[in-house]
Amino acid sequence: MATKTMRVSPADQAPLIIADWRTGAFTQRDLASKYRVSVGFVNKTTKDVAKDTADTVNKLVQAKQELSELDEHSVNSVHAVVDERTKHIQFFTNAAVKNVSAAVRKITEATTQVEHRMLAETILKGRETVLGKTPDTAIQINNNAQPEQRRTLADFYARGDAQSSAS
Repeated sequence: MATKTMRVSPADQAPLIIADWRTGAFTQRDLASKYRVSVGFVNKTTKDVAKDTADTVNKLVQAKQELSELDEHSVNSVHAVVDERTKHIQFFTNAAVKNVSAAVRKITEATTQVEHRMLAETILKGRETVLGKTPDTAIQINNNAQPEQRRTLADFYARGDAQSSAS
């Protein structure tokens, strides 16, 4: 009995073509050949689509090259730490988005100034969690930081703290 092969329509392949295009690893002719569609279809599908995952591809290639130089135990440890950190980042990102959504829903005409300020702070914290701190925020935080004061044992004895704590 002959087996029929189902032909996938070009429209169904468009998301795959776009995903491959975004990596920056393929020309339109490469994609047309890979998906057995016309170059014109690929051209139309990828028009104005940025190759925005190319940098991610390059970073992953570099990371895999670095991992290839490590022993198996180190590679497993690196993967475990990366997985755990990724899980935490995703959790806090999702929580921040939920908090911001709830804060936006609560803002009304009847919101007091104090409530409005608290909700605005929640939204800003969520923004920082998801998008990161802006450089000017980081500079402001560093400028406001109090210099750390260190005392030596000589300072301790010179001020007479040793006698007062002994009595």
